[in-house]
Amino acid sequence: MNQDELEAFANEHHIPSLTQLWAVELEEAPVCMGLSPKGQLLAVGTVDDAIPVLDVASGKVAHTLAGHDGGTNGLAFLSGNSLASVGEDGSARVWNVARAACLHQLPVDADGADRTGSGHSVGHLTGAPGAKSFACSAGRLVTIFTLGASPQQQPSRRVLGPLDSTVESLRFDRRGNLLATYNGGVSYWNFERREEDKQELGLPHSGACLCGDVTPGLDYIVAGCHDSTVHIYHFRQQRKSGVELQEMTCGGYDGKVTAVDFNPKGDRMASAGGDKNTVWDFSGSPTGTLPTLTAWQPDGEGWLATAGKDGRLLVYDVEAKLPMRKGMPFICQPGALGLTDGDEVTALVFARDGILYTGHISGMVRRWELPLAGSSEDGDEAPQLQAAAAAQQQQPSQATAAETERP
Repeated sequence: MNQDELEAFANEHHIPSLTQLWAVELEEAPVCMGLSPKGQLLAVGTVDDAIPVLDVASGKVAHTLAGHDGGTNGLAFLSGNSLASVGEDGSARVWNVARAACLHQLPVDADGADRTGSGHSVGHLTGAPGAKSFACSAGRLVTIFTLGASPQQQPSRRVLGPLDSTVESLRFDRRGNLLATYNGGVSYWNFERREEDKQELGLPHSGACLCGDVTPGLDYIVAGCHDSTVHIYHFRQQRKSGVELQEMTCGGYDGKVTAVDFNPKGDRMASAGGDKNTVWDFSGSPTGTLPTLTAWQPDGEGWLATAGKDGRLLVYDVEAKLPMRKGMPFICQPGALGLTDGDEVTALVFARDGILYTGHISGMVRRWELPLAGSSEDGDEAPQLQAAAAAQQQQPSQATAAETERP
């Protein structure tokens, strides 16, 4: 649907609009955003050197950090409201946000990283649970920094790799272990093992793995791939033989899969590839369910935000769904939407209490509020879902594509 068609559909089916609380224009498009632990500050990285930190109540710039020469590629708030950043100058930095001061400038080792005018590119910043550690990558190397006992103490560092090729994504799981994806597979470091034990689990794959995530119990590792598929590694406990590894590759997407993301509970996984985007049900054997994109509300049961190049912000209650046809995935229509006149979304954060933040190609940063306090199953959503399901049934080509997304 184009924007006019979407507006007409929303009006016909009484889909409420997200409330835009404020909009702030920066000089450059946001590349990344980070929200402070208490949700009071939003740091924004762009191709500019400086990092503006916005007060979320007003949208005004509360602090400006010097940033990185050539721009910032990743941001993550740490304990004590300090902020970690990585950029195009070959370094990671830790900031005291309140004083707008750099506490530590940390050189990052590289192997095969892109060269820049200020050194080399460092990216894929991810913060660990507890906010005491963060990891970043430069080419085929991964570096983990851990904060000291005091802000002044130099963070410790640990370098992992080199991997088979350039790191495409990094993610700490909920247990504090680390997943990296690259062309040729994924690597998972289990830091709960002793140092003398083998901590790295390498899982090869024939294609380029662009993104990845792990279920809380390490039953599944999933990777989104360049060849328009999702690859699933399933670890099955066997009584006599230990753990058996099963693998599945599932297609049906219109483009490379650039995001896979488990919800906080770990029983739903959202994936995005082209405009064939699917939520997977991992409560039993994984099966495809409904077309959507990715960004889960951290304190919600099943709320998922979606955004992309068309500038539309759609929010779904994935539990409010109806079957399209027998043997086919379920369909879920948006529970709320925000329109920006085609301003491409470049960064998305789903905060607590129904608040969302989007960064746009125009340089705008927007704060949104979800209009629905409860699940869409409580209102008059059933007739709306039935209408959406009926509309989907009139599009056999889309239904056929959706079917191929199931293992």
